[in-house]
Amino acid sequence: MFAPGRPLRLVSSRALGLAIPAAALVAGVTIAQLGGGADFLTALAAVATPLLAAGAGWARGWRLPWLPALCVPLLYAVAWLRPDAWSTDLAGVALIAGACLAITGLVAGVAPRSWLTAGLVLLVVLDVILVWGDRQVEPTMNALQAAAPPTIGRPLPELQQVDFGSATMGWLDFAAPALLGLLVQRRAAAAVATGLAAALWGLLLLATSPIAATPPVLVGLIVGRRRRGRSPILSPALSSLTHGWIPSKQLDASKPPGS
Repeated sequence: MFAPGRPLRLVSSRALGLAIPAAALVAGVTIAQLGGGADFLTALAAVATPLLAAGAGWARGWRLPWLPALCVPLLYAVAWLRPDAWSTDLAGVALIAGACLAITGLVAGVAPRSWLTAGLVLLVVLDVILVWGDRQVEPTMNALQAAAPPTIGRPLPELQQVDFGSATMGWLDFAAPALLGLLVQRRAAAAVATGLAAALWGLLLLATSPIAATPPVLVGLIVGRRRRGRSPILSPALSSLTHGWIPSKQLDASKPPGS
């Protein structure tokens, strides 16, 4: 969320802003549960993740857009050549986070901010329903975890989801805060609030697993709004009078000489 972003405006579609976040969640869950769907997503992630992460600087409009492209080869090498190491998990997290920055930067370029905000809220609602309602997310995570990436000499990195220690998170759990960073004015405050809310929200794992990971972004969405300056409170009658009243001196000054 702290990552800056000034994505290029490509088109402006309210429908896309509302539909894309939720559609991505539904499509991922649906494809993963089809025959061979998890293997397809795993192979796609192994190839597309570094390409997307390398383009994050251009997608987000950074001052040094080429900087992520320099870091990606090293991260991918660590994730590929050092299996079963903590550095592999860190490299995988960084690559997926970079890819999510790129995707959300592109999404922000095709829809108005207000409608993307509504789409983010809808994403959170669907996430809660799919995790705790019809329980579709857990079998999806299990299918992705069991899928093996393609092999080129040795298996490619597993980038279909985030596995850090015993914790597992999906792509949209990273994409939601990445998108939030483009929707709020007070980005630092939103990031801190989201982080604190996520830490408290994670305590639910002591009682149940899995849990929906996206609800904390709603706290960041509220905290990150721009604060409006206070203005005097006028009665409706006085307000209507002042809005329609112009001092006589200004009227006289606006008249041409001799009128």
